[in-house]
Amino acid sequence: MKNIVTDVLIIGGGATACRASIECIKDGIKVDLVDKGKVGESGSSPACLYGLASPFNPDDSFDLFFEDWVKSGGYINDQNLVYEAIKKGREVIEGLEAFGIGFRKNQDGTRFLYKGAGHRMARGLTVDSPNIVNPLRKEAEKRGVNIHEGIMITKLFIKNGRVIGAFGISRDREFLVFNAKSVILAAGGANWLYPNIAPYIIEPKYRTTGDAFALAFNAGAPLIDMEFTQFRESPPGAARFGGRYLNRLGERFMEKYEPKALEKAPRSKVVEAVYRELKEGRGPLIWEVEGISETIADLPFARNFVGKKHVEIKIDFQRILGGAKINERGETPLPGLFSAGESSGGLHGGDRMQGNGFLETQVFGFITGKNAKVFAKQNERLDIELNQIEDEKSRINSIKGTIDPEGVVKEIQQIMWENVGIIRDEKSLKMAVSELEEIKRVKILNLSSDNIFSALEANNLLLTAEMVTKAALTRRETRRTHIRSDYPATDDEWLKHVCIRKKNDEIVIDSLPIVIITKLKQFLQNFNSELSNKFLRLPRPSGSQ
Repeated sequence: MKNIVTDVLIIGGGATACRASIECIKDGIKVDLVDKGKVGESGSSPACLYGLASPFNPDDSFDLFFEDWVKSGGYINDQNLVYEAIKKGREVIEGLEAFGIGFRKNQDGTRFLYKGAGHRMARGLTVDSPNIVNPLRKEAEKRGVNIHEGIMITKLFIKNGRVIGAFGISRDREFLVFNAKSVILAAGGANWLYPNIAPYIIEPKYRTTGDAFALAFNAGAPLIDMEFTQFRESPPGAARFGGRYLNRLGERFMEKYEPKALEKAPRSKVVEAVYRELKEGRGPLIWEVEGISETIADLPFARNFVGKKHVEIKIDFQRILGGAKINERGETPLPGLFSAGESSGGLHGGDRMQGNGFLETQVFGFITGKNAKVFAKQNERLDIELNQIEDEKSRINSIKGTIDPEGVVKEIQQIMWENVGIIRDEKSLKMAVSELEEIKRVKILNLSSDNIFSALEANNLLLTAEMVTKAALTRRETRRTHIRSDYPATDDEWLKHVCIRKKNDEIVIDSLPIVIITKLKQFLQNFNSELSNKFLRLPRPSGSQ
């Protein structure tokens, strides 16, 4: 068994984790980053991060962006997080440019901006780099970050109520113990929760299986907004490039669902329209391409569409919008544990606008890196108790069954798509709960350990599926990506987070208030009366600023 002593441990290897490592390896702080894959070739960051939203448009403003963000999120967003994301956006973008990551420009030298899904203004930047993680990794290594690859973190260690390290295992079954003063959870989400994985991240090396959610849950951190699962039309062509979506009758069907925004409506609205059109037999659906701007036609995501007139539209699963509860400093309620990116919840609320996910990785990577560094400097190192280490070794060594984990993963995916997909109801959700519990009772205890990572991932994916399903069953309303056919209305009684905690090894559910910040009153005065009234009706939690 290998023991590694560090100041800050970062779990994950994508854009969030790399940016966090760059920001915290200052002032003599030792930083170790651990990825179960290979940094630059795992998770969704390498293949997905091209568009980044920020109000560079001279006609744009902070308050317009803030309004779009919270409205698109169904008013479930924690406003302190949205505020930080927009406020620090320019700073982190300038940081990217300093690391050698450029953005597309118009012929006159100005930044090329596109109007992405959910935005009223053109505020989407497009990166030049084919893989933004590689230059971030290079910068991290140059600054002295220790990168460990092919190691899966399976448990967070706690002492005196504080997270003090983690347990890991390599593919060849070497055990590792990391002792750290602070830990950043930035291991992505669960892009393998449903069978309709985006084609460009379908290879196993890219997959995320809810590892971060399982780590947070088992450590005792609360998770919020897990019921909000974001799907999108595939490819999301018109949202970026323009054009029309047509059904087999030749109808521009978005005119029925979102007559003003049309194909540039929030993603939850577009994917619901696509789903209903297909379900009601008006498929196949096509994207009628208007033409792709020469400014971005050579980028990998655009090359497949250049010169085509029609592209068929399907549905891909993107991400869970919830995760570990954090504040504006990236801190979870567990001292010593920080979380950022897809591992955290509260920023996007019920839907995510195009380009805001990339912005999230950089802003909250930046924030957690700085604050985890400060925590490490201010706190003494604590020793990890031997019994915690032995318990985790025993748990992993007990995996010695005969059931193929990959078959279990596929079964979970099918249960989720059939019962906890785009449109849900109480009957389907209860069916999913029952079927997932049957997997846990019969199969999960008998997984083969031939591929130990696969066995551990099946465990994490099952727990994630349970959390999503039970949160969806709890929220008895329709709001953005969470559509309940038996509760079709949006109900202000549910302007709160569904919160998941661990108690006696079981999932327990309660609620938490949305964080409102009074410093935004000056912006609210400029909002339309409907939006202002929405905000002013929200409960104000004590201690909000």
